[in-house]
Amino acid sequence: MYSVSFVKTSKPKKMTKNSTIVGKGILMLTIATIFSIFAAQAQTIPKLKFRQPQLVAGIDGTVGATYKFTDVTLGVDAFIRIEDINNGAILVNIDDSIVGYYDAWQPTVGGPNVAGSSYIKWNIDFKTSAGSVYSFATVDAAAIDVDGDNSSISEFVGVNGQSSYDIPTQIPSLLTITSLSDTDNVYGDDPNPTNLWAFGPITNRANIDTSSEDVRINYHFTNSSKIKFYTGSTVGAPGGSLNRYHSIYFMDIRAKFFSVLPVTYRTFTATANNNAVNLFWITDADARNAHFEIERSFDQTNFSMVGIILGAQQVNGISSQYSFKDGAAELFNHKTIYYRLKQVDADGRFTYSTVKMVKINSDEKAFIQISPNPYMDKLNVNFVSHENGNAEVRLISTSGKLVKIAASSVTKGYNTVQVLNLNSEAAGLYIANIIINDKVVASVKVVKQ
Repeated sequence: MYSVSFVKTSKPKKMTKNSTIVGKGILMLTIATIFSIFAAQAQTIPKLKFRQPQLVAGIDGTVGATYKFTDVTLGVDAFIRIEDINNGAILVNIDDSIVGYYDAWQPTVGGPNVAGSSYIKWNIDFKTSAGSVYSFATVDAAAIDVDGDNSSISEFVGVNGQSSYDIPTQIPSLLTITSLSDTDNVYGDDPNPTNLWAFGPITNRANIDTSSEDVRINYHFTNSSKIKFYTGSTVGAPGGSLNRYHSIYFMDIRAKFFSVLPVTYRTFTATANNNAVNLFWITDADARNAHFEIERSFDQTNFSMVGIILGAQQVNGISSQYSFKDGAAELFNHKTIYYRLKQVDADGRFTYSTVKMVKINSDEKAFIQISPNPYMDKLNVNFVSHENGNAEVRLISTSGKLVKIAASSVTKGYNTVQVLNLNSEAAGLYIANIIINDKVVASVKVVKQ
């Protein structure tokens, strides 16, 4: 149904001895010219940072829900609204800040476990901090890692309103690019009568990686205050990984001298435990990592360094595990504490992780503790219930499958529920939902070793 063409480049001619000096001169001039072009692009094409969204309108995960990303660039906010939900798509997470790139916009979209395609259509509006419409002279967005599950599911992205696009030419692209009629102009403000679609392969690319150029597409927008995006997946046969991690990086990703996040976070947790706060994180692809600096804040604005981790405590293949215990006496003069990781690269460049909030010493005794994490054969879930009744702990895989459930009666106050016999479950990331009297009170990421 869809087709894509490739441009074959000619093989470079071999230089003779007499052309060596000229060739080097041309090469140096070419490199200088390319760098100057990229430098000019860096000055004119902004790099936008999508961090810590807040729901400002509507009901989370439903049509009309609007999420605000503050200061995507200085003085400019982005408002992302769910404009349409097609064929049973499900918003799992508006912006996953653990897997992939912290500055990218990374919605996780699930779908029904049936054959067919489903998607969420997004409307992105840019406004000044004063609320006026803001238009970018130029802005780029790269859809990264548009791939599949290696079984029966593939991802796709779509846009409306781009001025042009390109796909990397270093290697043949696996994306199928096509234009189709815009049939869901819900608010009547779509800029173009057609949508540009990029359909990815079933082939899987590990993690979310900007170097996976065969499954990446770069969009270019001019004079834009509004962008329309589609993120979804096609299920060939039920049973695959329904939750798909999309990554939209708002920058000119072709400029290789830009530093993107050299570390991929599998998980990062911060939990209160007796008289301390325990931090734990797992990373992939951190060969260029020099060290981590642990930073703490009591107001989510002013952070100070409280520790340095120079190396991983445990390495398993490409995954590295780190932990840090903050037992400072001043912690318990506060009810809420914030932590973030400053990852410093070998060349001195650095990036920040997502910010984690920990509540301690609360009058409401808000308390959830899961240990050990990571775990092998069992989980101990400690929590406070404000009433008598029944509790369940449901362990769910990242594909949305319920893999284990543990139930217990609870009394008002501190309770413990054990989830046992987990040896047979596959290693990886899971979500533990704690449900008290039919109400989900917490969802915690846990890692099976």
